[in-house]
Amino acid sequence: MSPDTLSRRTFLQGTAAVGGAVAIGGPLSALTARAAQGAQPERVVGYGPLAPAGEIDTGVEHIRLPQGFQYRVISRENDPSIAWTTDPVTGDRVEQTVPTPGIFDGTGAFPGPNNTTILIRNHEMRQRDGELPVVVPAADRYDANPSFRGGNTRLVVGRDRRVKRVTHVLGGTSTNCAGGETPWGSWITCEEIFVAATATSPKHGYSFEIDASQDGPTKAVPIKAAGAFSHEAVVYLDGVLYQTEDRTPCGFYRYLPSPTPKKAGDLAASTGPLQAIKRTGTANFNANAATVGETFAVEWVTIPNPDPATDTVRSQGQAAGMMTFSRLEGCWVGGGKVYFDSTSGGPAGLGQIWEFDPKAQTLRLVYQSTNAAVLQAPDNLVYAPHTGDLWVQEDGADEQFVRGITQDGRIYDFAGTLLNDTEFCGGVFSPDGSTFFLSQQGGRGLQNASPSEIDAAGGVTYAIWGPFARRRSN
Repeated sequence: MSPDTLSRRTFLQGTAAVGGAVAIGGPLSALTARAAQGAQPERVVGYGPLAPAGEIDTGVEHIRLPQGFQYRVISRENDPSIAWTTDPVTGDRVEQTVPTPGIFDGTGAFPGPNNTTILIRNHEMRQRDGELPVVVPAADRYDANPSFRGGNTRLVVGRDRRVKRVTHVLGGTSTNCAGGETPWGSWITCEEIFVAATATSPKHGYSFEIDASQDGPTKAVPIKAAGAFSHEAVVYLDGVLYQTEDRTPCGFYRYLPSPTPKKAGDLAASTGPLQAIKRTGTANFNANAATVGETFAVEWVTIPNPDPATDTVRSQGQAAGMMTFSRLEGCWVGGGKVYFDSTSGGPAGLGQIWEFDPKAQTLRLVYQSTNAAVLQAPDNLVYAPHTGDLWVQEDGADEQFVRGITQDGRIYDFAGTLLNDTEFCGGVFSPDGSTFFLSQQGGRGLQNASPSEIDAAGGVTYAIWGPFARRRSN
């Protein structure tokens, strides 16, 4: 029986570990070299085989982890959280206790006071009845229409890896999927949707910035010059905001803000060109036709109207010859390079991982999945500080995994679903690297579910800790 006919969990439990070599390049460099020779990436033990792991406080087995790692459930949808309302008499903001909304997604981690960690977490609510909203005062909402329920919550996590406070900080947006951290301590949250303006609602399809140090609600101000399209993730590097787009076909974009942003709010006030990546010498190159391991030069074409009334940023880019991808999603910086993934990229539609070198202005396809048991539908990704590995979170069928890709080009599993098979998302390390925060997105329409029902199918955020630096190379 071939691996493709097995369940992914059965296949991975039976896969033998393969020896490794010492890497001399940056993340994924040896993977690129091995792929260029036509070889599939080898699997290694990584931190060891996955096994059901009991949550430290309750013993309930939510997920599978390698031996030596522990975790705590720190937040669930429907848990009590704090929002603000406006007193109709005094006009003052008043705290109120409301349920935590669900549909967890991309998350940023920032240092907080007294050795705490601040998490800013996306909530990917669409305009669907029955979903709990992110609650902020009317004056701070982006869209007054109550059907727009998306936004962000802010979690204060203590050194004991317990949540001290959960607050609603940005609201009135839609489909807040991924985003990215900035060097000045803010989180950029992205709307993974384009909705044209109406008589009662402004246009949607923007990114918004949240100051992680601000405990109260943030007024939602769109970063219009960075474009109106189906945003997914962003990274900021050396004065440039790189952006992915979750559509097929779609582009990989950069925004060049002026003046150079230095604090939260500067991006929304900035101006500058929005550009799409193009393979040098080839107009409208299809990323699915790329050869694994190939490095090619790129240039950038300017989008004439980055803030159109209709969803035309992609078509403008294609008219200018931009390169096209299939559903770009996760994006992160590692070693001075930008990594992003194409969730349904490649001939098999199982996913691709790309590396962009801003200094050399080159792009290469470093991995392309041909087997769902090895990697399926890479979504959020994050750079692991202890090892330089890239940790990819899946959004596929059947079980879900967090996969590690080593600097010497091999693949291993770090986490797997067990009780709840909704997608892993929002993976991010604490600023000191001691904790890996990870969520499961959860299903929709669970606003009246019990904690046990949430554990089985709802939005859950974990704090995971253990010997991150002891990943084995064979």
